[in-house]
Amino acid sequence: MNTLVVVDLPDAWGTEVVMWLRAGARKLVIFGRVADHLIEHLQWKPLTWPESLAHASRSESAPSYASRESAATVVYGERAALLQAQGWQRPFERFDFTDEWNNLGYGAIRANEPLWGLSHALDTGWGEIASVEIDGQRVASYATLTDIEQGSVLWFNRSVGPVDSFEWRAVERFLSNHRAGELPCHPVLTEIPWGFDAAITSRLDCDEDVESARALWDAYRAENVPFSLAVHTGNLADTRNHAILAELAEAGGAVLSHSATHAGDWGGNYENALHEALESAQRLRQITGEPVQFAVSPFHQTPSYALHALADAGYKGCVGGLIRNDPEFMLARSGALAGVPAGFIGHTQQCMLHGFSMLAEGDPLAVFKQAFDLAYETSTLFGYLDHPFSPRYAYGWRDEAARIDAHRALIAHIRTKARNPLFLNENDALNFLSARAEARIVDEAGGFRCVASDVRGNGSTSLQITVEYQGRTAALETGVVLR
Repeated sequence: MNTLVVVDLPDAWGTEVVMWLRAGARKLVIFGRVADHLIEHLQWKPLTWPESLAHASRSESAPSYASRESAATVVYGERAALLQAQGWQRPFERFDFTDEWNNLGYGAIRANEPLWGLSHALDTGWGEIASVEIDGQRVASYATLTDIEQGSVLWFNRSVGPVDSFEWRAVERFLSNHRAGELPCHPVLTEIPWGFDAAITSRLDCDEDVESARALWDAYRAENVPFSLAVHTGNLADTRNHAILAELAEAGGAVLSHSATHAGDWGGNYENALHEALESAQRLRQITGEPVQFAVSPFHQTPSYALHALADAGYKGCVGGLIRNDPEFMLARSGALAGVPAGFIGHTQQCMLHGFSMLAEGDPLAVFKQAFDLAYETSTLFGYLDHPFSPRYAYGWRDEAARIDAHRALIAHIRTKARNPLFLNENDALNFLSARAEARIVDEAGGFRCVASDVRGNGSTSLQITVEYQGRTAALETGVVLR
C-alpha cells in the first residue's frame, strides 16, 4: 500500500503513519484532525482560533440583485500552483438569493460544527497552500502540501475535506499527477466526456407553470442547445400544460420529475416521499410516453429518506444541493451516495439563474459566468436552472425578453470560454454521470486496468469517459492498462 487516505487521524496511529511515510514512496491524504506525532514530524505548529471566527464564518442574507459573503475566507497562495489551485478563494459562507442559494456551487464551512467545520488551528509553515483569513488577515492554515524526500502529504482542515467544493479538484490533481515518476499516482475519471473541454446542462424547474417555458425553449432551439423541464405534476391538472411535455420528449428534450406536489423535504418522511416519486413518474409517463429516470428535489431539499424512496421507486438519480440544507448532498462530484442502493447517483446543481440574482452593479451575469469558469477550470459538469413564469411570480425577471437575453448571454460566455463545449439535456448528462460512477479501475501488478462502458447520449453520439493519469488524459477503454 503506497497511498493512504485518513479522516481524523487519531494520536494512537501517529507513530505508525510516520513509519509508513518513511518506508518508501508514499502519498498521504488527511482530512480533519492530525495526530500529534505527525504534527511534530512535519514541524507544524499548534495555534489558537480567534474568538471572532464563529461570527466571521457566517454571511448576511443576500438582498435582491446582490451577493453577500462571510468575512472568513479560504485563500489559496502561490504554492497552490503545484495543484493548479493558485488564486482560488472560498468564503466560509456566501449567498446569491436570500439565505438559500450560493450560485458558485459550494457548501458552508462552520467554525465549530463537527465534520463540516474546522478541525484545529495549525501553522503548517512553508507547505501551506491555503490559509484561513478574516477580513484579509491570516489566521491559520487551511490546506497544506508538504513534500518530503520520498513522500508527500496533502492535508485539509475539515473532516470532510473539500468534498463540497470546486477545491476537490486539488485532491484529484494530487492523486493523479503530483510528482509523477517519483511518487505513486492513481487514475481519476473526470466529469467531462472525452474530446470536449466542458459539459453543460440546464433546465427549468416547473414549480408553478409549464407552458410558459415555451418562449425560452424556442430561444434554446435557436441556439442549438438542448432543453430540459423538471415538472411537479400538480401543474398537470391544467391540461394546457400537457402539450409542451409531449412535444419536448418527441424533440429529444428531457422531462424529469419535480415530485407530485412540490412538498418540502419530499413530504417529511419515506412513505410520503415514495408516494411523491411514484405518482409523479406515473403521471409524466402517461403524457410523454417515456419513463422517468431522474428527479429534481423540490426546493433542492434532499434528505436521506427521500433518496431511498426515489431509488425504491425505480429512479436512477437525483439532482439537488443547496448551501442552506442537507450538507451531505453538497457534492463536488456526482456519483454513488453513502447508504443508498447501488446504481443510484446524486448530482449537485446549485446555480440558479434567477432574476433576483442578477447583479445591479457591474456585469449583471458576473456570478453566473464565474460559476461556469470554476466548473470549466475544475473539469466539473456544469448544471444551472431557471423557472417558467407563472401568473403569481416572475422570479425577479423584468419580462420574458430580459430573461431570454440573459440566457443567451450566458450561453455566449460559455462558448467563448470553452474551445469545444458539450451541451446536454439533463437526462443525457445524468446518464453519462451514472456510467462514470459505474466505471471501475482495477489496481494490477504493473498498472491499472480500466473497466468501463460507452454511454448513449446526445442523439446517436457515444460519449466516452475521460481518464487522467500522470499528467496525461485519454479516453477510458475497457481492458486497457494504464502504466
